[in-house]
Amino acid sequence: MRFLRSLVVLLLLAGLAACGEPSVDDRIAAFLAAWQKADFAGQPLYTPKGRPLDAATAKRTLADVEGELAARRPVLTKHGKATVRGVDAVVGVGVSWPLPDGRTWTYDTTVHARRIDKVWQFYFDARTVHPDLHEDQHLTLQRSPAPRGVVLAADDAEIVSDTPVVYVGLEPRFVDDVDAVAQHLDLVFRSVRVDVDVSGLPARLRAAKPDAFVDVVTLRQTDYAEIETDLRNTHGVTTRTGKLSLPLTRTFARALLGTSGPATKELIDAGSGTLKAGDVTGLTGLQRRYDTLLRGTQGLAVVPAPAPSSGSASPLFTAPPLPGGKLRTTIDVRTQQAAESALATTPTRSALVAIRISDGAVLAVANGPDAAGYNLAFQGELPATLPAGAAPASLGYGLDWHLGAEAFTGRALPAASSPALGSAPPPGSASAPGSASAPAASSSSAVGSPLVHAAAVAALSRGHWKQPALIRDPAAPGALPDGAALPAGTSPSLTGAGMTAGVRGGIAYCLYAEGAAPTTLTQIAEAFLSAAAR
Repeated sequence: MRFLRSLVVLLLLAGLAACGEPSVDDRIAAFLAAWQKADFAGQPLYTPKGRPLDAATAKRTLADVEGELAARRPVLTKHGKATVRGVDAVVGVGVSWPLPDGRTWTYDTTVHARRIDKVWQFYFDARTVHPDLHEDQHLTLQRSPAPRGVVLAADDAEIVSDTPVVYVGLEPRFVDDVDAVAQHLDLVFRSVRVDVDVSGLPARLRAAKPDAFVDVVTLRQTDYAEIETDLRNTHGVTTRTGKLSLPLTRTFARALLGTSGPATKELIDAGSGTLKAGDVTGLTGLQRRYDTLLRGTQGLAVVPAPAPSSGSASPLFTAPPLPGGKLRTTIDVRTQQAAESALATTPTRSALVAIRISDGAVLAVANGPDAAGYNLAFQGELPATLPAGAAPASLGYGLDWHLGAEAFTGRALPAASSPALGSAPPPGSASAPGSASAPAASSSSAVGSPLVHAAAVAALSRGHWKQPALIRDPAAPGALPDGAALPAGTSPSLTGAGMTAGVRGGIAYCLYAEGAAPTTLTQIAEAFLSAAAR
């Protein structure tokens, strides 16, 4: 009897010991959790050669192997139960790795364990992370640029698209006289009407390494072709070719459409990780506002490095680049060209906006020759006298509407501001002093951009205000409903200092030319309207 009691006790103790010892699957789950967190504290590890591996060394090894992916923790999933043969166990593990741009890299690997001194211990090295990695390799991310999207006109013609360009630079070791070269290049660029600030070029050349590529300017291939001989005959000039997303011409709706180019530090810092040095992004105008749509999705490849001595390394994962989308506008190419041609000879700041009266579509947004990146047509603040009886709000001034581009929507001016407004309207116009429709003494006044003034005369012509439209797709959110009916018989014209706004046929327009006399405004407006009607 005593023997039987002892046997029962021994069996119970053995059972309790077995119950208290974690199973191999429990140990594997704990190991995978540690790997996923990149923290192996408390994990018994060995190298494949059987050498003990402490937690700190394992953590460094993992960081080295994961390389550029180390900050992106993978999700690890055990495939079923481990297969156990004697003291060895093996289990398949699914790895799901989040990559930039919402992509995911998934693959399978294998975890091996051995029971040593009654404890399941794990073999860990580069092959554990990925079965195709060698001991001295790590993971790298390689990116390939995506074709940038296009901006389309009203008829879906491309007005911004990938355009061949030439990057012009200087190699300091071949430049004998940096000041003379800078002066010579200034003359060469001016010959094709390209304004390049070369004042800092000598200092940049002196500070650069002898074999560096010191960037000078990026030219359209067509502009470069005109001065190619001069550039090739200039000591130190070197060129590279590429493509950039550019408008139809150097001046075509430049301030509206904007530019693209290498991401600046400010944009990279504000991009929350979406941009890095070398990425091409929208810098100004619509290209910046709609950069997410136009930029597309870069191609990605996960490649082991260094490559084997016998050749190049095969990618472990690839995702092709996805081209950017299409931004559809209401711009009419002929009307835009007519507007720019009309402003081409204005010596001062100028802008012209044209709107189709029937539906409020913005047909042209032109700025004078030296507008650069400032869109005066949308952001200028110009005072104007309104027709008698027309309340500013009824014509859209000060309303909160969104065009899909940065724009000043205007505001009413106090009555005391009215006497100080503007020059006289063009002689013989509907708003000229003494004409039947000249503004009465009680006329109100408002300040707005040429866009807002053009929308106001369009409202007077159609009989109610309608929010202007610039972007067809994707549609700008928050469009306002049409305004109430306006008093009948109100002349669809506005005047202000250096400004006139009116209608012709189905087009409402606003023209501004700083300091221009009424007769000059009339001539510019007539040149535009005649060209647009052809």
